[in-house]
Amino acid sequence: MRYGSTLDSFNDYKAAGVNISLGTDSFPPDLIRGIDAGVQLAKILAGRNDAGDLAGYVDAATLGGARALGRNDLGRLQPGAQADMVAFALDDIRDGVHDDPLRTLTLNGAARQAILSVVAGRTIMADGLIEGVDLDYWRTRGQELFDKMRAGYTQRDTLKRPADELFPPVYARLER
Repeated sequence: MRYGSTLDSFNDYKAAGVNISLGTDSFPPDLIRGIDAGVQLAKILAGRNDAGDLAGYVDAATLGGARALGRNDLGRLQPGAQADMVAFALDDIRDGVHDDPLRTLTLNGAARQAILSVVAGRTIMADGLIEGVDLDYWRTRGQELFDKMRAGYTQRDTLKRPADELFPPVYARLER
């Protein structure tokens, strides 16, 4: 989406039997927002309200990747599976009224509402906290690495433009 393109049409590919997997490659990796964007774009592209198949997008984010990897032990909760799961809180007033839990989360929520993460049966995050991880340290370190990466664009730019020119602010800043 950032580059002005999208899959046209999710439903047609799905109907043709194409396995679709959905993930993120950025930070913060908010797959919930990605699912919502995909559903909304599918409706816009098709010009029909029924084109945004939420279940299809959730399946793409769970079962689609597992199928692509040939891993029947991923993307599902059942005996013999990896027991990877995540739970989200929907108790904030900003979540609005509740309908279907997935619809409510997708329309009104975000990945930051994750409160539990279990990987291969091992709890990684509980109550929104990761035991033994200093999130303030990693936030600071992440910003340092991002600033270094951003500055490096000047060296890769054929015109050697400064990072502030390559990444201008949304609104021009007044010089004082």
